[in-house]
Amino acid sequence: MAGTISTEQTELPAYQAVRRQRIIDAGKELLRAQDYDSIQIRDVASAANVALGTLYRYFNSKEHLYANVVYDWALPFAQSKVDTDTGLSTTKAIALRLRNALSSFEKHPYFYKAILQLRSSTAPDVAPVMARLGEALEAPIRAEMSVLDDAEAADITVMVWAVLLDVVSRVFLQDKTMEEAYGVLDRFVALIQHRLEQAEA
Repeated sequence: MAGTISTEQTELPAYQAVRRQRIIDAGKELLRAQDYDSIQIRDVASAANVALGTLYRYFNSKEHLYANVVYDWALPFAQSKVDTDTGLSTTKAIALRLRNALSSFEKHPYFYKAILQLRSSTAPDVAPVMARLGEALEAPIRAEMSVLDDAEAADITVMVWAVLLDVVSRVFLQDKTMEEAYGVLDRFVALIQHRLEQAEA
């Protein structure tokens, strides 16, 4: 199933952009079924029905390719709306976002493992893609804390995603169960609620 065109190299001619997206979609399908470390870049080329040399015209390395794969996969989650018109408070909206993210991890663990690995990359063609993904994921949370000044809202947003990624790591390492991970997120959101109530007082 075709996804959205990734933000990188959007100036490509239409036929090249479609081919590039086909490579990204093939990478997604492989990552749904197996661990990032076990995927060979030639497997992606084969699944996308392109020559290996063609794939390398668009992506310099497996890391570069999969940074774009996880970006393309995660962006719709970042852009999804949490309906605050039904009486959801700010913290309930944040809690819902985090629970949705953790539920998504439960369904698609290989994507999260790849994100955790790629976030630590310093490669010049990988780090900017992961930074853009971080910005896209953080923006909705930051916007939901408009009662705080911009700097504090940004700092708390960083903490929110740091806690989420930490509990995901702990689940991977079997240091936490999923139930315990949900509990950690709920308690952290309660701390945020306390700070928001202070700011509104």
